[in-house]
Amino acid sequence: MASASDRDFAYDGGSLTARHMGAACELHWRGALHAGAVQRLRQALDAVGQRDCERRTLVLGAVDGAVGDAITVGAMVRNRGWDTALPPGGSCHTPCWLVFAAGTRRQMADGPTPARVVFSQIPPDADFGHQTCATELGRAQQLTLTRYLRAMLPPPTATTVYQKLLAADCRSAEAYGPQQARLIGLATGPSGSPP
Repeated sequence: MASASDRDFAYDGGSLTARHMGAACELHWRGALHAGAVQRLRQALDAVGQRDCERRTLVLGAVDGAVGDAITVGAMVRNRGWDTALPPGGSCHTPCWLVFAAGTRRQMADGPTPARVVFSQIPPDADFGHQTCATELGRAQQLTLTRYLRAMLPPPTATTVYQKLLAADCRSAEAYGPQQARLIGLATGPSGSPP
């Protein structure tokens, strides 16, 4: 149920809900990741940015779409200094965790239904992936992904997640829970933990 301080930013294929709770602001995102979603997210980030928030967190729930758009969103999130979080029971596939990786602090829910990041095959789009079982990236695509990951994550983590991404295909996807994600540096803590 939305409170008086909630604001919805719906778009074709998904929704963003801004919540202001004391000194914390959260933006909850569910749905498709595409060019229209990127524009709507920019509007939501601007609106929340005008609020008096000591902490801003983008909570990713069931976000999936194109890798190029995920990289664009990730850059927006990092440039604005937002944290990212995965809610309990959330399953965050490659486009989602590319956005998750951009958070200043990256939190994953622990507990009986922990969040998971899934190193899945890059879904085909105009710039990334092909209609094959194995991910086949061109040189420019490899360069874009490695630059992005190195800008968002510590060097050993960037290398590890890039290798896991390349190893994913349509028959296998490796899933990591909060502890495994923290061990490789993709997550920085459980939800609600101090910096």
